[in-house]
Amino acid sequence: MASEFEDKVVLITGASGTIGTALTQHFLDLGAIVYAQINTSDLEAKRNLHMIRVDFKHENAAAKIIESAIAVVGKIDFLINNAANQVVLPLDQSTAAAADEIFHTNVSIPAELIALASKAKVQACLNISSIEANIARPGHSIYGASKAALDSLTRSAGQELFPMRTLGLRLGLVGKAGIDEAWPEGVNAWKSSSVLSRYANATEVARVAEFLLSCANAWATGTTYDFDGGIATKANW
Repeated sequence: MASEFEDKVVLITGASGTIGTALTQHFLDLGAIVYAQINTSDLEAKRNLHMIRVDFKHENAAAKIIESAIAVVGKIDFLINNAANQVVLPLDQSTAAAADEIFHTNVSIPAELIALASKAKVQACLNISSIEANIARPGHSIYGASKAALDSLTRSAGQELFPMRTLGLRLGLVGKAGIDEAWPEGVNAWKSSSVLSRYANATEVARVAEFLLSCANAWATGTTYDFDGGIATKANW
């Protein structure tokens, strides 16, 4: 049976990272056409995969992405705002310029992409958020604040930009190759705090993204879903 995403166009930002690569491959496997925004890294060329290299710092970056996607593939059916600036910035070292840079990638560009997507008759938009929007972590205060703002943007867009549905996915730790060896203290701390005692893998994230954008979830908009191994359900004292 054909997938409901077959021949649909999915625009994915940050498509060359761990989660972005999994999202790209998953929707390609579903028969979608993927228009992937990349910046510093590359993706392997594949059938039905189109790429645009855009640095969010460039003027009119969001408009360039949307306009290019429509010019190349004719339409956009779904938008996934996955790109993120995750720089560690202790609050006592933060400056307005540094905070602006994080918010630019994590809030300002997604906001513009969402607005342009609505005008382009996109069916649904998914914003990739983080549990750090709700759970403070030292050194991640500005990043967490930007994701909290993204969650608020999801709620507002869900109301203002109907009939486009706008949803969020609030992620916990997503593993990648070598993470256990590279960051044992963080992985062990996560596993001891998470109800399910493990991190997610990027393929699991992609499968949840599929559901959220699908017709099975068509009665939802403005909502951000937790996908965090249960960590948000635990008291932190």
